[in-house]
Amino acid sequence: MILLTGATGFIGSRVLQALSGKNLQIRCLVRKQNYSHDPNITYVTGDVLDHDSLVAATAGIETVYYFIHMMGNQPQGEQEKFDILDRTAIENMVEACKLNGVRRIIHLTGMRNPNEKLSHHLRSRKEVEDIIRNSGIGYTIFRASVIIGRGGAAFDILDTVVKKFPIIPVFDWEDIHVQPIFIDDVVKYLVECLDKEETMNKCYDIGCSQVLTYKELIRQYAQELGLKRTFIRIPGSWHWISSMVLGKLSPVDPNIVYWLIESLQNSMVCEQDDLNSIFGFEPVPFRESLRRSII
Repeated sequence: MILLTGATGFIGSRVLQALSGKNLQIRCLVRKQNYSHDPNITYVTGDVLDHDSLVAATAGIETVYYFIHMMGNQPQGEQEKFDILDRTAIENMVEACKLNGVRRIIHLTGMRNPNEKLSHHLRSRKEVEDIIRNSGIGYTIFRASVIIGRGGAAFDILDTVVKKFPIIPVFDWEDIHVQPIFIDDVVKYLVECLDKEETMNKCYDIGCSQVLTYKELIRQYAQELGLKRTFIRIPGSWHWISSMVLGKLSPVDPNIVYWLIESLQNSMVCEQDDLNSIFGFEPVPFRESLRRSII
């Protein structure tokens, strides 16, 4: 049986849909009771900050999909403490998994360059990954940069910038390189690794074949929408002002906007691996992922 966390979120809801077509028994961890007409899907109430609820949720589970991120879940004045909550959550999950003999944790995290000073957000992501890798439980970890798909925070921020700003200010992140990936390809990796024993205890960077700067990413999206946009270079980062403005204009929590903008200083380019030989597909090109997301 599979335990799916974050089942109502951007990633988890799509993974649930994909898993439901494989005739697998899926238990979804939720905070409020929910019901499903699919006999293979059940819901269990719990909280990753409540150790006992995780012990109950992981009973009889073989694989856990861990899609918990606490960024944006803090009360006013404590937004910087999301890393503490993330640490507590994954430590609770690991302990529960050990007690119940869970075989593997499948996790999606942020891509990073090990030679760079990491943002607060990416440091926390790395810490969660390290706790999983050092837990003694089997794991498969995927690292992504910008995920292209409506409903994802990064894409919704990009969408807001391109659609609402005829003149787009670019800051000290304009030439940072990233390797975006379409949401459907992310889900495909997450679901298909279940049946691939060779992915056990492995970490993979996932992205399309194109490496782009953030400025190129914005420009190409504007072109796909048929919008003419002018860029103006402004020295500095302007994190708080940018997050306040975009937090009001986009559907994304302003605190999440801030931490994502802070992470724009970090390059996110895939290291070479054997993904194609294992999974048998290449992620769709960036422009194609945009077209599928615009529809």
